[in-house]
Amino acid sequence: MRFLLLALVAAVALLYFTFGLRLGYVTLTPTHLLNAQGQNSYAYSLFEDGKSVGVRGTCTVSSGRATLRLVDPSGTQVAGQECPPGRWSVSLVGSGHPGVYRLFVEFNHYTGTLDLDEVRD
Repeated sequence: MRFLLLALVAAVALLYFTFGLRLGYVTLTPTHLLNAQGQNSYAYSLFEDGKSVGVRGTCTVSSGRATLRLVDPSGTQVAGQECPPGRWSVSLVGSGHPGVYRLFVEFNHYTGTLDLDEVRD
């Protein structure tokens, strides 16, 4: 039993120092992150001209940084924001041509909460 507990502690420590710990799913639930590193991407399909899609919410940062970028179907960044330590509101919305818009979230030793909701107009 002690071996299993020791193995579990070692696995959690390894995750913490390599990728960070993430509890939740960005854009679906408030996500609590501990020392998160790396990049995530999320896709949003837009089916009509003149409509818009994106995310709004807040990022609360204890340490580290998160950089959010919204890219249109042609690969051009249409919105971006960086979350340094503190509490910030986030609004990344793109509009125009139909296609798949992608949200890229890059974490750099990020510890805090990211609470984003998908918005469509």
